[in-house]
Amino acid sequence: MAVYTKINQKEINIINENFNIDKIKSFKGIKQGIENTNYLLKSKKKKYILTIFEKRVLQKEIPFFMKLMDNLNSSKINCPKPLKTTNNKYLIKLKDKTACIVSFLEGKDKKILNINDCYAIGKTIAQMHVVTNKLKLNRKNSMGISNLKPLLESIKFKSKKVFKFKSILKK
Repeated sequence: MAVYTKINQKEINIINENFNIDKIKSFKGIKQGIENTNYLLKSKKKKYILTIFEKRVLQKEIPFFMKLMDNLNSSKINCPKPLKTTNNKYLIKLKDKTACIVSFLEGKDKKILNINDCYAIGKTIAQMHVVTNKLKLNRKNSMGISNLKPLLESIKFKSKKVFKFKSILKK
C-alpha cells in the first residue's frame, strides 16, 4: 500500500480553501505506487489527484516537474495538468509535507502491452522530446545510472535481468 500520509476532512478543507475548484465531496487513497501518497478527490462534477510528496523527492526539484507537466499538457500531450492555487502556486503544505493537485486522467494501467501500445508510447515520447527541446527548463538527473543501484536496493528489486547491469552499477 502506498498511502503513507493519512488525511482527513481538515486537509480537504485546506485544499478547498487554496484551490479554485468545486468543493471536494469525497476522497480515497490510491494503493498503487511506491514513492508518494496519492488520493483520488471527487467533487460533484470533477475528479482530481492529490499527491503528497514523501521522502525521496528533493523539494527543490518539485517545481521543475510541475512546470514540465503544465507545459506538456499545454502542448496537447496527454498528461495531468497541475492546478494552481488562488495565489498562483502549484504547491501547498499538508501535514508538513509538500503537496499538489493535478487533473484526473481517465483510463487504467495496462498489465500487458502489445505492439500498438509500444508504438503509441514511442510516438508520445517523441512528441515529448520535441516539446521539451523548446523549453528552458533543466535539472540534474537524480535518476541517472549512478543512482540506480541504491534505488533498486531501496525497493528490494530482485530480477535476474538486472544482473547484466551489475558491472555498471558497481562503478
